[in-house]
Amino acid sequence: DADPAATPPYLVTEFIDGVPLGTAVGEGGPLDESTLHGVALGVAAALAAVHAAGVVHRDLKPANVLLSLSGPRVIDFGIARALDSARQHTQVGTLIGTPGWMAPEQFRGGSIGPPSDVFSWGSLVAYAATGRNPWGAEGPPTALAHRILHGEPDLAGLTGPLRRHVEAALRKDPVRRPTARQLVDALLG
Repeated sequence: DADPAATPPYLVTEFIDGVPLGTAVGEGGPLDESTLHGVALGVAAALAAVHAAGVVHRDLKPANVLLSLSGPRVIDFGIARALDSARQHTQVGTLIGTPGWMAPEQFRGGSIGPPSDVFSWGSLVAYAATGRNPWGAEGPPTALAHRILHGEPDLAGLTGPLRRHVEAALRKDPVRRPTARQLVDALLG
């Protein structure tokens, strides 16, 4: 149910009993290989589904992924937008998202779409594998933005085939990133 005209406006959603990915990694360290693969696949599948429905999340980060008994669940679509309107809802000089998890084009004021979510997926999976944001955590948001725009991610500790997919997702040029559907297909083998 929902009533955006109510005071206050509200949206009723399914309750998901789970632990935020950020809490799980913060308390237990990097995910084991099997759990990591399941999270990578589950989040990529969620993104493929929302992208197929014509929506872009725009704020994928560890706090917005719940680890539940039925698998990872992507939550908090508070700043999500329909693909055909995402651009017109972002004003010049306004950042939409969380700086340590945003794609380069979000800082540049470029078009925000499915490739932006894929970039965030790459950062999220690297975090789950290593226990740290691949762009660093220290400094103000401008320092994070600079590293995302001009630096290379720290993927030390991320190994195997998953590393190749994360590297592809973290390409600076959104056109060169795989789609969420391509990530799902690759992760399924």
